[in-house]
Amino acid sequence: MLLLRVAEEELVQLYLDEKLFSMVHFYVGQEAVGVGVCSQLNPDDKVLSTHRSHGHYLAKGGDLKRMVCELLGRSNGAARGKGGSMHMIDKSVNFVGSTPLLGSAVPLAAGVAFEEKYNKKGGVAVGFMGDGASEEGVVYETYNLAALYELPLLLVIENNTWSVNSNINERRGKKYDIATIAKGFGLPYLRADGNDFNDVSTKAAELLKGIRAGGGPAVLECLVYRHMAHSTPLMDDKQGLRREDTLERRLERDSMKLMRAELVKAGSTEAEIKDLEEATRREVREAIEFAKASPYPQQEEMFTDVFYE
Repeated sequence: MLLLRVAEEELVQLYLDEKLFSMVHFYVGQEAVGVGVCSQLNPDDKVLSTHRSHGHYLAKGGDLKRMVCELLGRSNGAARGKGGSMHMIDKSVNFVGSTPLLGSAVPLAAGVAFEEKYNKKGGVAVGFMGDGASEEGVVYETYNLAALYELPLLLVIENNTWSVNSNINERRGKKYDIATIAKGFGLPYLRADGNDFNDVSTKAAELLKGIRAGGGPAVLECLVYRHMAHSTPLMDDKQGLRREDTLERRLERDSMKLMRAELVKAGSTEAEIKDLEEATRREVREAIEFAKASPYPQQEEMFTDVFYE
């Protein structure tokens, strides 16, 4: 969780200081979800992510230097500098990839889960999505197909209770309920406090146990606070759309603050925590310097690995 938070903080500053304008969606505030879920996965389990992919990528063990290189468009990046923030991938740790199209990681995750079952590999596929993406028709179709084939699939909804320019009650019926929808397709469902690592990991473990036992797909909804704006390293509180997740509330329920309290309660000293924070920040800054010194893709590689008609 600390690596995720520090990496994002340092990258936010990099974008502001060096006026980088490539599209980016930061994961600040949601660390307990990515790490809580991935902490319960086996090395062979596979993860697919969204446009907000940095946290899931790092939580699954993705290479930090390659991630930063990709953000800066360098040839040794995760997607060789051609994909940017929203196309992270690290097959060495079974982070299958991420896609920015809303809800599109969900059917892809089902496809990965189908392959796992068809070839009797024994692994589980995990697909992350936001609460907005969970309203997409392709998600409902995936629920049905995954249930039909009893796929080893865990779908994780990171629900920050609002979207870029609207509140939930402006786009959903009064009785709309994610739990009812999931259960209506026959999928086991649990809701977790997405700011609390222990709650997320415990409930992810419970659902994964059922999936591994052949119980088919399941849905984990995590209520969480996204601290920054939808995209770019900015804040958006002045728009007046955040009603429940106010700045005061976000700071009070900050996943890192809660985890620090857990560590202290477990016997860690402030000095030990500070040493860990400083070591993590050095690691991230070294990765940024490595990326800055890395080469851009060569012109002759412009169309390598690019599919087009």
